[in-house]
Amino acid sequence: MTGVTVAPATVSVETGKTAKLTVAVAPDSATDKSGKWSVDDATKATIADDGTVTGVTAGTAKATYTTTDGAKTGTSTITVTAATGA
Repeated sequence: MTGVTVAPATVSVETGKTAKLTVAVAPDSATDKSGKWSVDDATKATIADDGTVTGVTAGTAKATYTTTDGAKTGTSTITVTAATGA
């Protein structure tokens, strides 16, 4: 395995709304592309196993995908904004 790419690299989401992150593990021939999502500040955003980001409160957080073997990671910066009309 040579690397992990998370797309998009930056994403904006309103509080209470969702956005989707995707992951690509290289090379295509890697036998184990599995991994786990995490977020560094769950008070700002959460992330589900499928890469769905949910805005919690305004601010920024970083989502990280780590391969099961822990050798490779990819990240995305999440900006959470107040919901329109809030």
